[in-house]
This record gives sequence, structure tokens and C-alpha cells, in this order.
Amino acid sequence: MKLASKAAAALVGALAFAGLSQAQSKTAVTPDQLKPPASILVDCAKAAPKGAVTTLPAELAAWAAVYCTKSGQIFNANEKYFGAFPDSGARATFGAAEMDNKSGAEREKAYFKTVTYKQMDDAEYQALLKVDPISEKILKGKKLYRLDLVSGGDNVLSFLVIDPLAEPFWVFPLTDKGLGSPAFFVVSAASLNRSR
Repeated sequence: MKLASKAAAALVGALAFAGLSQAQSKTAVTPDQLKPPASILVDCAKAAPKGAVTTLPAELAAWAAVYCTKSGQIFNANEKYFGAFPDSGARATFGAAEMDNKSGAEREKAYFKTVTYKQMDDAEYQALLKVDPISEKILKGKKLYRLDLVSGGDNVLSFLVIDPLAEPFWVFPLTDKGLGSPAFFVVSAASLNRSR
């Protein structure tokens, strides 16, 4: 699987989805274009329920953020990075409300109670290869991190982050059968702007 070439091919579609009309011009991508729209953001200090995650571990905060919105907390790339699903161009955004199947007014109080991010140890790696041996082709020799998002309703989304902060890097869902799909890629605004 040639991940980098898929990322390049998907980048144009992803930028279009994100509303970045600059994809065809020489205008730089700005941090405000990478954050969720200001119209949906709310102040976490005032809106986050007790026990909600409002800051991320430093290694994860380098490229990701938890935002408080009118529809509950979301996990997304931060204002320096862009994450998208290559096949659809949809932004890689994960909502606590969707995880907990909340709708209507209940959405606003949906939150993440835990976000963990740690380097995958050898025992975890070997367990992954046992259930998904083909994944070794794309994982061998790479720096691997496990990311777990736990909602207020105790629902969990787990991911494998491959070579974080490479340009681009890939994030795969983790399932009981190994790497899931769809994966998404993350690329920095600096890299996007260099390619203009």
C-alpha cells in the first residue's frame, strides 16, 4: 500500500472539502481555516462538563486538539495541522456526542473523559501482528503510537498513529482484527503552504 501517494492524491479533495479555496491559488492556509468554525466553538472553561478533557498530552497536542462546541466536544487536528479521510475528503473529526449516540440538546454536554496517547510497546505490536500479520508491511520500522478517545458514556475509539509528525502521517482505527478502515492522514499547514 502506497500511503504517501494516496495522501497526495487526496489532498486536493480534502482541501476543497475544508473550504480552502486557496488550493488553486498562492494564498497561504491560515490557522483559522484549520480550526472548527468560530460560530460553533464555545469556551471550554465555561462549557465543559466536570471531568471533561480540556488539554491533551504534549506529544498529542503538537498536532491535535479537543474543542468544545455547541454540539459537544470534538477531537480534531489543531490549528497547525489538517486531517482528512482520503477517499471522501471529509475532515477527520470525532465527536463525543456521536460516540455516545446523543442528539438534540443532549449533544452540547457530550465530552471526552479520557484521551490517552502513548508509544506502542513491543508486546502490543506483536499482538497486533498476530491478528493482522499483513499490517507489518506498513508498520515495520515505524514509530507507532496508540491513541484512545473515551467518551463520557465510556465508549472508546482507538487508533494507531504511524510516524507522527512525518509529512504526511497516517492514523488507522484499531479493531479486534487489527488495523481498521478508513484511515486518515494528517499534514501540517507549513507543508501545505510549502507546496504552493
